[in-house]
Amino acid sequence: MKFKCRPVIRISAMERWKRIGRNLVHENRWFKLWANDYEVPEGKTVSPYYVIEEVDWVHVVALNEKEEVLTVRQFRPGREIVCLELPGGAIDAGEDPLLAAQRELEEETGYTAKNWELIFSPFANPARQTNRIHCFCATDLENTGVTHFDENEAIESEFVAIPELKLKCLNGEFPQSMHIGLLLMTLDKKGL
Repeated sequence: MKFKCRPVIRISAMERWKRIGRNLVHENRWFKLWANDYEVPEGKTVSPYYVIEEVDWVHVVALNEKEEVLTVRQFRPGREIVCLELPGGAIDAGEDPLLAAQRELEEETGYTAKNWELIFSPFANPARQTNRIHCFCATDLENTGVTHFDENEAIESEFVAIPELKLKCLNGEFPQSMHIGLLLMTLDKKGL
């Protein structure tokens, strides 16, 4: 199935909500949680409306010469499950997204790549989160054999053939919706 990317359509009649208050509820090294108060165009107030302020992320669709995708498997505390997903993570303060993608790929898998292409940078969830996900495609891979996990990470990596990975998307073995969308858009753009 081929997807056609369409330009963002701006609807000029759509009015923004007016933020009339803001309180910081919680802050840690990963995010800030804000309780915002809004006045909507009809004059009603929406309060509190919680917004998570996060840094941008990167995710990498790394393809080898056999057209297999390099995936990672790790525990995800939100649902308390082990997920098969794309390598990636948070962009450090002041870090270029490409450099973050290169760093995350090597840290999590031990692989580097000679060729990098930014596929697109969608919002994670603009209803509640402030950040974008920068999706890169990496090819011409080389295994350095050296990983550098964060203190709270335990990660396994493996190559999965594209048809098998698409089936894993459908049967819930590759369960993260953002990763599924990034993967499918990248494969579509690459004609795979």
